[in-house]
Amino acid sequence: MTPLRIMRSLLCGSLLFVALPSYGATPSKFASVSAMMSSLNDYTQENGTFKILRREPLHIQVSPMVFPGDFPDVIDAEVKRAVIYGVYRSFIHTSVNQITVTAIPKELNPRTKSSRYLGAYKRTVTKTRKEALDLVRRYLHVATFDALVEDQRIGGSVVSDIWTKAFNRLYYQDQGPPGLTTFYSELER
Repeated sequence: MTPLRIMRSLLCGSLLFVALPSYGATPSKFASVSAMMSSLNDYTQENGTFKILRREPLHIQVSPMVFPGDFPDVIDAEVKRAVIYGVYRSFIHTSVNQITVTAIPKELNPRTKSSRYLGAYKRTVTKTRKEALDLVRRYLHVATFDALVEDQRIGGSVVSDIWTKAFNRLYYQDQGPPGLTTFYSELER
C-alpha cells in the first residue's frame, strides 16, 4: 500500500469515526462540582441558581426557577428534583465522595423582573458516594453512576449526559415506579 493510500485510509477512517455518534459513551468528567455546573449550565452562579456554601465538606445550593402562581406541589417537586440533580450529577461527573445539597427555589417574576428565594420550600440532603449508589442500585440495578446517563439523538444532534429512561422513573412522578416522591423520601433518610 502506498503512503498516499495509507494517509487517505486513515483520514477517511478518522472522518467516519468523528461523524458517527457515540451512544452510551462515558459521561463527561470534571475536576470539581463548580466546573461541572458551569459546563452543564442547568444551574449557574451568574443567575443565582448555584452556589458553593462550603468547600470542605462540600455543601452546594441549587435553586430551581419557579414562577408566581406555581402550585405548591409543583414547587415541591422541582425542589426534590434539584436535590436529586445535585447529588447524582456530582457523583456521576466528579470524584467527590460526599456532598450536601440544599435546594431553595428561586421565584422569578417576569412582570416585575424581580426574583426572590422561597425559603419555606428549602430541603437539604447529605449523601456519600456509597449511600447514593446503594440507593439507586436498589431501584435500577445499575453497577455504576455512569449507567444513569447516556447520549441521545435529539433532532439532528447527539446530546451527551442525558438522564436515562430508567433514571427518569426516579426523577419524575409520571415515568413509572417508583416515582419522584418515593425515591426522594428514601434519599432524604
